[in-house]
Amino acid sequence: MTGYQTKALGVNTNSRAELNDLYGNSVNETIVEITNFYNMIPKKKSVSDRAGFRVRTAANSSATNYGELDVIVTGNTTRKKIYFTQKQTKVGVEISGLEIESAKGEGGIGDIWAEEIQASTLDFANNLDTQVLGAALPATEGGAMSGLKYLVDDGNTYPTYGSVTDRTAAGEEWAVSNYDDDAEDLSLTLMRDMITANVNDGANVNNLMFLSKKTQQDKFKNLIQDLQRTVPTSSRVGFSGVPEFDSVPYKTDENVDAGYLYCLDMARFKMDILKAPTIEQLPEPKDAKAAFIKQYSCFYNTMPKSSFKKINLTT
Repeated sequence: MTGYQTKALGVNTNSRAELNDLYGNSVNETIVEITNFYNMIPKKKSVSDRAGFRVRTAANSSATNYGELDVIVTGNTTRKKIYFTQKQTKVGVEISGLEIESAKGEGGIGDIWAEEIQASTLDFANNLDTQVLGAALPATEGGAMSGLKYLVDDGNTYPTYGSVTDRTAAGEEWAVSNYDDDAEDLSLTLMRDMITANVNDGANVNNLMFLSKKTQQDKFKNLIQDLQRTVPTSSRVGFSGVPEFDSVPYKTDENVDAGYLYCLDMARFKMDILKAPTIEQLPEPKDAKAAFIKQYSCFYNTMPKSSFKKINLTT
């Protein structure tokens, strides 16, 4: 775990900038060191309170054969702009003066303020990960970031998509994901069908990734272990590293819903960050020290069509 520097901070003598100078790097390092889906997402700096991208909704109809002296008919593709708004995430920290002094005594933990910032950063990171796997609607004021449950859907459970009011409407086929809700056991045939569906809808197989809880990945390992038998050369058995199926890596996150398996076109997922994780001091009229860690960010998928959500797998 990343170490946290310590420094005596007075409630009224340290600026917000100084607090972030002291703890900001440690907060960011702690977040990126965690292995979860949030840290698998490509991120870029944002300069706006919303993320926008253009999608092609119709092909150029002038693409055809022509005769030697024909007049060249021109045309263009139809495009539209889609928007997702930035969302604010925070965790607040407050330690009373009595707690701070008590922690310095015999049997105490020392700098309880630094310890609490470290623990709260882990909670903050887990909340970010929970959001990017969740089902929050982007139009909800003060709500969470939209997550995989919303971004990868066939439109029957979550009909909207960003600024699109009905993703099942004509011309919005790009926003409708591959989806299967049959109750069944995990199988290699199912996984191969998921890959094929995504590739048929424009995904590059090199950009695909399976994602589920570890319990489903263990089921996958049970399916393939008999196919992997070799003459043993050491006492080490089992699998190491990230398993793959048909060149598609299979990763896990314990915040994924039980019974879910995603096959994701990771080239289409983006996170715009307007404000990276920052810690700021809060005004505190009590005998206490208070601060909060915040982030402004937006998670979206530019082509839901090339990802797959499977639910109702046997758990």
